[in-house]
Amino acid sequence: MGDILTEKQILVLKAIRDFFIANTCAPSLTELQRILGISTKRGVVVHLMALERKGYIIRTNEPRGIRLVDEDEESVAFEYMVGIPILGYVNAGTPLVNAVEENLGVLKVQGKILGKVKKGLFSVIVKGDSMNEEVIDGTKISDGNYLIVDKDSAVEDGDVVVAIIENSATVKKIKRGKDMVTLYPNSNNPIHQPIFVNRDWSGLINGKVIKVLEKPTI
Repeated sequence: MGDILTEKQILVLKAIRDFFIANTCAPSLTELQRILGISTKRGVVVHLMALERKGYIIRTNEPRGIRLVDEDEESVAFEYMVGIPILGYVNAGTPLVNAVEENLGVLKVQGKILGKVKKGLFSVIVKGDSMNEEVIDGTKISDGNYLIVDKDSAVEDGDVVVAIIENSATVKKIKRGKDMVTLYPNSNNPIHQPIFVNRDWSGLINGKVIKVLEKPTI
């Protein structure tokens, strides 16, 4: 770490840490101004500049752009938590679950887990085992796991997608042919077979699966 902090800087740093713990995100300048009773935002910025210069925080150009640095390991200890809406269930098997958007809560995911992609994301919960041999970044698409889907990402052959078939949501790998699109499983259960649709099918690709998060064991 850098120089010793003043009493006021210690209070500012504590306020940032407390806000992170309570809200899983950094405070805004307005929130810090209110919490600390500082008369101007410029006054808050002066303290943040000092904390950054002394090595206690890292500031970015993003909204709520404050990251705390661990005092022992001098590494980023807190980072943005990205809230990803859980919009329902997706079939990993015969499409049975209706593709009705639900509100099942919000996943809070540390930003660095997602890489550069932070916008245009949603999550669904896997039902079934038709993709249980498919691994994305070291995690299988198993029953009960959460899929993070990027609705804006370009989809290529071999990608795993969430698709709507006859108003039912399913997760499969995709391959486009001259006349048809194939949605195929990757499973150790032989009951699962590919789905073939016309190239001009009226279904919908909801997005590309970019991350799988394991269902926690409680």
